[in-house]
Amino acid sequence: MFEEPYRWAEAVSNRREYLEDQLQSGSPVVALPCIEGILLLSVSAGTQKVYEIYDRVALGALGHPADVERLRNIVIDMAHLEGFNRSPSDVSARRLVQFGLAPPVKQAFEEIGRAPYIARLLIAELGKDQSRIFYSLNYDGVFKETHTGLVLATPGEATERCESALKNCEGLENRAMSEVFGEAFKLWGLAEVAEDSRESHLRDVLKDREIEAMLLSESVPGPCKVRPLSKTEMMTFSQPWRAPA
Repeated sequence: MFEEPYRWAEAVSNRREYLEDQLQSGSPVVALPCIEGILLLSVSAGTQKVYEIYDRVALGALGHPADVERLRNIVIDMAHLEGFNRSPSDVSARRLVQFGLAPPVKQAFEEIGRAPYIARLLIAELGKDQSRIFYSLNYDGVFKETHTGLVLATPGEATERCESALKNCEGLENRAMSEVFGEAFKLWGLAEVAEDSRESHLRDVLKDREIEAMLLSESVPGPCKVRPLSKTEMMTFSQPWRAPA
């Protein structure tokens, strides 16, 4: 009888180690403020990394594609239900994370007989007052809120490097998207490798992988303020890291 709590704690610890190991190969996601609104950026080898969720809400994900898709569907369903039953202005990242995503993720992590979600999520919201809100949701259901930007990296040293670097990125909300794009791409590289080998890594990455980016901005026409960046925009903004033709 007295062994049961210990066994459960040990099982949870083993599960945490397993999940962190599974997430090590995932591609980071970066979300930063810019003068236009919010920029989300990642690099993929075919699997989508950033998504539109609702009019002013976007999502970035790191993890197993099947688990990411399940969680994406959960949050989309809740967002549209909230928008229908209440109003589109009542759909907020806070409610989506706190009541839509965190409970099932936490439950799946703690129920030892059930498969956990191999995923970490980033949710960004552009407020009507131009406020910028970012949430990170861990595989155990723990979430954090910030207003200065977010890097969703693999657990451990990569996360620590990015958190430290992000503190030095001041005034991003007053800089153009074209400039912030470069900062986001460099932060993505820092989440992948140490700083001394970052530049060469970024050049190598663009040889066989694609940048994926999305903008939340009041300038986007219509009720939905989310748009993917065009290939032309991404080619132009990433030109400093591309090998000459």
